[in-house]
Amino acid sequence: MNFLISFVVTRIIYKIIGFHYDIQEGLFNIKFLIDLGLWIIIYNLIGFLRKKIKSKTEKR
Repeated sequence: MNFLISFVVTRIIYKIIGFHYDIQEGLFNIKFLIDLGLWIIIYNLIGFLRKKIKSKTEKR
C-alpha cells in the first residue's frame, strides 16, 4: 500500500514541478539520484503517517 501511495504522490509532484528524466541518459546521473531520493523520502513519510494514524485509531 505504501508503494502505491508513494507512486501516486511522486507522480503528482513530478507533474507539478515538471521533473522528467530518461533512463537512457545514464543510470547514475543527478536526475536519477534526485528521483531515488524523492522516492525514499515520500515512501518513508507515507509509512510514518500511516503508522501514526493507525496508532491513534487503535487508542480510541
